[in-house]
Amino acid sequence: MRLGAIHRRAPAHIPPLAARARLSMLQAPPSADWHAKCPADGDDLGNGRYGCCVPAADYRLIQLRRANAWGDSWAPTTDMVLARYSALTGFDPATGLPDDGTDTVADMQAWCSRGIRLDDQNEDVPFWTVIDPAEMQHVNLAIAHMGGVAVTLALPAAAQDLAWDRAPGSGDDWVPGSWGNHRVCSGRYDGAVRTVRTWGRDVAMHPEFWSRYVIAVDGALSREWLDATGLSPPGLDWEALREDARVIA
Repeated sequence: MRLGAIHRRAPAHIPPLAARARLSMLQAPPSADWHAKCPADGDDLGNGRYGCCVPAADYRLIQLRRANAWGDSWAPTTDMVLARYSALTGFDPATGLPDDGTDTVADMQAWCSRGIRLDDQNEDVPFWTVIDPAEMQHVNLAIAHMGGVAVTLALPAAAQDLAWDRAPGSGDDWVPGSWGNHRVCSGRYDGAVRTVRTWGRDVAMHPEFWSRYVIAVDGALSREWLDATGLSPPGLDWEALREDARVIA
């Protein structure tokens, strides 16, 4: 299993979701599960060999939305993920180099300005918002209304067994980032327990594991998703989101 997220904080002009929608008007449902209609398939999309976790998480998030909004069986391939990894970083699939991971800000800027091409007829171009990982209600609302979120973790060496459903321990192996930074997507929660998809698997995350190791939550807000599901948060400011997108571009 490889990691590969180069974490940077979102630029100041990228708004929190709470600044673009009146989240205080909503109570997050007790649970949400966008994974059920899009089961984990065991395909690591190349992330077992290469540090392409960031583009892999992008494609998995799009897959969750498509499966739930349109009952779509579309699935990403390793070739798609590695092509995006190449476009963002200069990675060469022929040599496997350079394989240094993906800058999360560059990834989100490219996704929300130029889009991700899925096939000849479909392209995904969302709006970028950020969610405070410590705001449980905001994270759950984002998952429930947006079909999932992208999550960046500073993983400890002790997390390599994927037993993330337990509270963190102590000692050097539990230090945040001692393994490295990793990007996943999450479209399921039950209260404070969220499930992430990574390396083709679904992994439940203990609330204390989340609070200690999650360093960023990014929302890729899709107008097509909201139109298809009718799940738009109240007071969503589309004009401001369009201006945000113009600044990103």
